Amino acid sequence: MISLTCPCGRALRARDEHAGQAARCPACGRELVVPGGEGVQATAPPVRDQLSEGVQTGSNRAGPPVVNGRPRPSASGRGPGAASIILGVLSLVFYVPFPQYSVILGMLAVVLAFMGLWAAYRGRAKDTGLAVAGLVTGALGALLPLLLFLARPAEGSSTKLQSANNLKQIALAMQNHHDVMGMFPPAAVCDPAGKPLLSWRVAILPFIEQQFLYSEFKLDEPWDGPNNSKLLSRMPEIYALPGDTTAPPGYTYYRVFVGKGAAFELAPGNGHTTPGLNLTQFTDDPTILVVEAATAVPWTKPDELAFDPNGPLPPLGGHYRGGFFVAMADGELRFIPQTVSQATLRALITRNAGDIPGRDW
Repeated sequence: MISLTCPCGRALRARDEHAGQAARCPACGRELVVPGGEGVQATAPPVRDQLSEGVQTGSNRAGPPVVNGRPRPSASGRGPGAASIILGVLSLVFYVPFPQYSVILGMLAVVLAFMGLWAAYRGRAKDTGLAVAGLVTGALGALLPLLLFLARPAEGSSTKLQSANNLKQIALAMQNHHDVMGMFPPAAVCDPAGKPLLSWRVAILPFIEQQFLYSEFKLDEPWDGPNNSKLLSRMPEIYALPGDTTAPPGYTYYRVFVGKGAAFELAPGNGHTTPGLNLTQFTDDPTILVVEAATAVPWTKPDELAFDPNGPLPPLGGHYRGGFFVAMADGELRFIPQTVSQATLRALITRNAGDIPGRDW
């Protein structure tokens, strides 16, 4: 055996037949020349010759063969690369039935692929092809579900936009009613004694291009009377909440707040209606005009959201993630977060209380 010491201080031994050949220190990777002669101590300077045999430390076994300055890969070097491509293929196979597993398998494939590439770089892998293939398939398996999820429209986005458009059209109809009549529609169409008969949704029919339907109502008959009850099934599409499958046909979630200080109030009036309110009576800005309520009611029924300045507020929204839409008295459309405080919501409901909404809306 030939003994030598690497400049890094590592004591090495090599077989006699390796005398005069280049070798690499397994500790620091420095290239060495094995000196000739058995039992000779030497400190060999590094050389740049290509190695043909490696050096074993503390063993009488010959080192692994070296190719182009690196140890020749062993069969065990295929492990990470082969495993990565297998997991990468599985991640693509599992994408359709189990996308969550596809992401996990893809990430494992990427990790193993990098391990295979590192092993190839260090000279301990036979081929980088498997590792590269595993990296590509694993990345596809891990990223494809994520990319498709990001590219997918947000949940209910199309129906949310349709609902927002419905509220916008309802608010516009109310403003047109105000322009023509000098006031917003009343909270309800009432009899001469002030008893509510029909909803404000009936009152604005002429302003949503439903004049013919409006003419079929008997304004002195309740919503569930012999004539008017037949018209419940003919609810205009603008009053239907898009995407909703829970409310019965002819029911709507678009409702208004009715109570002292709100945009709508019930009070005895002359004729067949209670008086609506004029914009001059709206001294607070902004004020909610119409809202997406949590519960639906027959669209012709004068059943609105009771507002008590000192009582609990009715439930709102719940149809879309994060909040609900409201139409303001000035025609503006806003999306109110579900986390809005009661104080801010009350300030938005009142029209002349002088309170200021918080910043949480």
